[in-house]
Amino acid sequence: MNTVFPVELCVQEEPSLKGQDLTQAFTRDVSAGGMCLEVRVFGKNFERAMEKPGAELGLTINPTFSRAPIKAIARVAWLRKSELAAPRYLIGITYTQIDDRAKSRLIGHARWLVWLPRLVWTAGSVMAALLIGLYIHDQTLIRENKELVSQIVESASKKSDIASQLYELQRRKTLLDDEIEKSRKKIDRLEKSMVPETALSVDATRQTHYQKQLADIVSRQADIKQKIQTIQSDRQKLQSSYRVLEVREKPLAISALKQMFGWLQSHQNFHTGLVVSYEGDESLKDVAFTYDQSLAAQTFLLFDDLKNAEAILSFFEERAAKSEGGFFNAYDTVDGRSTENTVNTGPNLWLGIAALQYEHRAKNGRFLPLAKRVADWALGFQDEDGGLSGGPSIDWYSTEHNLDAYAFFSMLAQETGDARYKNARERSLEWIKKYAYSATEGRMQRGKGDATIATDTFSWALAALGPEALGRIGSDAEDIMKFAEANCEVSVEFIQSGGKSVTVRGFDFARAQNVGRGGIISTEWTAQMIVAYRVLSEHFKSLGNEDKSLLYSDKANFYLSELQKMIITSPSKMGQGRGCLPYASHDNVDTGHGWRSPKGRSTGSVAGTAYAIFAWSDYNPFDLEILDRKKSAP
Repeated sequence: MNTVFPVELCVQEEPSLKGQDLTQAFTRDVSAGGMCLEVRVFGKNFERAMEKPGAELGLTINPTFSRAPIKAIARVAWLRKSELAAPRYLIGITYTQIDDRAKSRLIGHARWLVWLPRLVWTAGSVMAALLIGLYIHDQTLIRENKELVSQIVESASKKSDIASQLYELQRRKTLLDDEIEKSRKKIDRLEKSMVPETALSVDATRQTHYQKQLADIVSRQADIKQKIQTIQSDRQKLQSSYRVLEVREKPLAISALKQMFGWLQSHQNFHTGLVVSYEGDESLKDVAFTYDQSLAAQTFLLFDDLKNAEAILSFFEERAAKSEGGFFNAYDTVDGRSTENTVNTGPNLWLGIAALQYEHRAKNGRFLPLAKRVADWALGFQDEDGGLSGGPSIDWYSTEHNLDAYAFFSMLAQETGDARYKNARERSLEWIKKYAYSATEGRMQRGKGDATIATDTFSWALAALGPEALGRIGSDAEDIMKFAEANCEVSVEFIQSGGKSVTVRGFDFARAQNVGRGGIISTEWTAQMIVAYRVLSEHFKSLGNEDKSLLYSDKANFYLSELQKMIITSPSKMGQGRGCLPYASHDNVDTGHGWRSPKGRSTGSVAGTAYAIFAWSDYNPFDLEILDRKKSAP
């Protein structure tokens, strides 16, 4: 036994020991029939008494597992004296009287002491094996996740090459089609200008000139038609190759999307429900921007994960601190306190958009009141021109915020049928026409009295308003996108997770020359442009213009492939090597709009990752019914 019990002894019915103190002993071991006791010192009379045949001892056993002592009577079986460092006696005793329950408890405890080290060793071995197994599993998962990222990046490079060629062929075909149309009109004009042969006064020189012009145009038309046929043939071959690649790598694409979704899930705090906005930049550790929470919640909805979407929205409905009736721009993911004491219009409207997307999906009315409270808060400071300033106590006006407002009020009117929100939407459009749209340049300005180029105002103009509403304010959707391409499209060298440098094309936050730096790609804003291209493609498809529809679909596919080349492996333990998108192609650089990109080349971004998922999934957050249409599509 690795523990001992104190035992008090007395020799039963021994006159020579009467009146003496009890002798103190300690257990050495126990059995079902008795025990071995160790006694340091006792007198000669006690020794002689125990050596008498049939000597019996009265025992008071004080086990460590019981408050009450155990009484017993035992017969001395043997007595042995040991002379080592100090003299001691070992006494073997056999019970003659003892409570059966007490005896069972004694032997049970002894057996437990025997088995305890074995159990501890076994449990320790199992725990060590489990930890080793978990480590191996974790390392295997990280390796598999990194391999998947590597495969999708490699696949993106292949698709990018084909998508680029498809886009270029379609662009050339569109230009040739435009030339054919112009030549038709020119032929009509020439035929009207030519003098009939029956006319009495014929200007032979002019007639000959017209006929030559007509012949040249017809010849050019034939040449153009031949080029178009060649382009169509080349395009069909490339399209076939692209489709084969898409079909072959569809399981890979599905796995990559699920992996990126898993990366978002892994960064959600179970206590607050908030998702940390960046991993990798210590200065932004545990910060959850309100705008990012809207994107994360909508991503969860895309994957039918209502529970995690509810966790985010519940935080804002039940716990989030406010100022002047609005939510702060950022909160701490761990304790939920506000980390940025600023209330801006845009993040609040985006929160309302997420609540509406949830309501449209779940149809349980749970977060519709939250969306209405955001709307009523915003209506409280909508000015006489229909515009919303940057916040309830802010003077500046942002085009982005008012595009958000138009979409949000439109979605809320659609969901509730309340005329107030429809009226608010129309007033927002009036403000956009008056202050945001520049008719002279055919593009959106950053804000009221602010002509700075901001790429998201172009993409969101398409996604939030749509081509029809843009037409109502005298704007042309294609002109806006052409302006964005001419001023914001950049080509940069990007260092992938494996250290390889690749050329990537995408969209900057602003016009790089105006910021005084080289070009950088915003993953989020490039994804927004992809969404806008898909909106344009669907628009022209609805008009029966298949060529334009293909042109913008090709552009969307090309930039999506370029964006996929920028997928990195998560650097954190939580991320386990899953794929995610950085905020920008370069870290710690000026965006041109008053903030810098996060520090760290491998800093994963919720905004970049979520919007990339939107672009990949053909999801427009400003459109309540887009998923309904996708599900009903053949």
